[in-house]
Amino acid sequence: MSIYEAKTNLSKYVELVNAGDQVEITNRGRAVAELVPASSPKEIQFGAMRGLWPKWDPAELDAEVADMFKAGF
Repeated sequence: MSIYEAKTNLSKYVELVNAGDQVEITNRGRAVAELVPASSPKEIQFGAMRGLWPKWDPAELDAEVADMFKAGF
């Protein structure tokens, strides 16, 4: 469909996409966009990165960085 037709009948095309269809939008006969169903958000997994990050040891910091942490920056 053309951009004009998409703007004029957007709600109709959104209903088609909600039903699982994909709609292609063209500009002067050339495909420029697609309306596709949105993917569902992924479930958040707390603690998934536990053990992958290096341990933080203040003794390994240089003096300037350690002073910044002590000062509350």
